[in-house]
Amino acid sequence: MTMSRTTTIGAVLVVGALALTGCSTADTGPRDATAASRTAAPEPTPTPTPTPTAEADASDGVGGTAAGAQPEDLTFEDGAQLSPTRLPAFGVSVSSLQNWELTRSDPSAGSTEYTRSDGAVATVTQQRVTGLDPTMDDRAATEQLFRAAGAPVEGLEEQLLPTAGGGTAQFLSIAGQADGEWTATVARAFARPGVALTVEIVVPSRDVLRDDLHEILVNAQVVIT
Repeated sequence: MTMSRTTTIGAVLVVGALALTGCSTADTGPRDATAASRTAAPEPTPTPTPTPTAEADASDGVGGTAAGAQPEDLTFEDGAQLSPTRLPAFGVSVSSLQNWELTRSDPSAGSTEYTRSDGAVATVTQQRVTGLDPTMDDRAATEQLFRAAGAPVEGLEEQLLPTAGGGTAQFLSIAGQADGEWTATVARAFARPGVALTVEIVVPSRDVLRDDLHEILVNAQVVIT
C-alpha cells in the first residue's frame, strides 16, 4: 500500500458540505450491515433513502440475477450491471473481529465505528448519493471520490474485499500520515445505484496499519441488499 500524506475522505466530505444522505442499514443475520461515503456531481440533491431489504423485484440483480441472489464478483465493470433498486452494503462479521469492539453507531450518517485494543479506530460507512451520473464507470466514480478529498489519483492502489457470493469486489485505497497518526481509506463508488462504501482506519503506528486494516477488510463482506 502506497504511503502518502493525505486527508481522510470523511473529513473532506464534511468540510466540503457535499450533499450526501446516509443509507439505512440492513440486518444480515449474524453480521452487522454497515456503510460508506461518496462525492456527488457538481450540484447533487439529497433525497430520502429507503431502507435496504433482502428482497427485490425478480428482475433485479447483476446480469439478470434473481432477487436475493448474490453476484460472485463485483469488478468495476460489473457495476454497470447492478440494478438501481438493489443497494450495495457492508455486512461486517463482528464475531470474527477479535480484539475489536463496536464503539459507535450512527444510522443517520450510515456509519459504524470499531475500536481495537491497540488503539486503532476503524469507521465503516455507507451513504446514498444523488446527482451522480449512473452511466459513469465505477472506477472513474471512485477516483472522483478520492480526488475530491485531495488524494492523488496516481497513488491509489486496488484492494479486493470479499463478497457475499464468495468472490471479491474491487475497491481503491490510499494511506498516509497526519498529526502523528497513520491512516488508510478504502472506498468504492457504485454509480448505477448511487451508493459508496468506505472503510477508514486510524492507527497509532505504521507498524500495525497493514495488519489492523486487513482484519477489518477480510470481515467487511460486500452484500447486495
